[in-house]
Amino acid sequence: MEPLTFSKIFKVLSATHISAAEKEQFIRVNRTEIDSLLEGKINSDAFQNVMKDRPLILFKPFKNSLTKAGDKKILASTVGISPSKVDSYIQYISDEIKSGNFNNISKEKLELAKTYAYRHGTKEQVINFLDYELSSAKDILGVLYRTLAYNTCGAADYFVRPIHRMDNKTLVNLYDIIDKNLKNAVIKGNINEMDRERTAEWALVRIYEIQNNQKFRNAIKLKNKLEFS
Repeated sequence: MEPLTFSKIFKVLSATHISAAEKEQFIRVNRTEIDSLLEGKINSDAFQNVMKDRPLILFKPFKNSLTKAGDKKILASTVGISPSKVDSYIQYISDEIKSGNFNNISKEKLELAKTYAYRHGTKEQVINFLDYELSSAKDILGVLYRTLAYNTCGAADYFVRPIHRMDNKTLVNLYDIIDKNLKNAVIKGNINEMDRERTAEWALVRIYEIQNNQKFRNAIKLKNKLEFS
C-alpha cells in the first residue's frame, strides 16, 4: 500500500465524484497519517504564497460583549421582526442561499443575517452563509483569507466557541464549499488555475488548523477544570 501524501489528501477532498460521506470516512480512517502530514504544512510558506502581493486588510477584533438574547433583539429591531422570529428568519435566509434563491433578498439583510449566523447560527447555516460570502465576493482570495482568520467576525471565529465543534463532516462540507467557489472563480476569470490550486491547498491546511486549535483549547479547558476541581 502506497504511503499517504498531501497531494492524495488534496485530490480526495477536491474530487467531485466522491461523496461527502466517503470523504469523511477517508479522514476518519487515515486520521493519524493526515495529522502528521498537515501539521507539517501549518508552519510552511503556504500562506505567504497565497497572499503574495496582496495587501493585508486589518480588522478590529469583534468584541462579543452582548449576549445571544441581546444580539437577537438588535437584529430583530433592525430588520423589523420580533425577537421570537429571529431563528426562523436566519433559517429562511440560509435555506434561500442553499437553494440559490437569495437574489431577491437585499445585500444589507444578507450581511446582517450572516453576521448573526457567524455568532450564533448552526454549523449548516455558517456553511451556507460562507457560500454566499464567497460566491458574491469580488476578491475571493482576500475574502477567504479574512473569513478564515481569527478576530475578523468571519467563519473561523464561529469555531472558537467550544459548543461549535468542527467535526469531520463539517470539515468536509466547509472545504467543499470553498473548493466549489474557487473553481467557479476560475470559470468567471477572477482567478487563474494556479491561484485556485494554491489557495485550495492553503484552505485545506487552514481548516485543519482551526479544527485542531479547537481541540487544543478544549483540552486545556478540561485540564484546568480537573486541576481546580
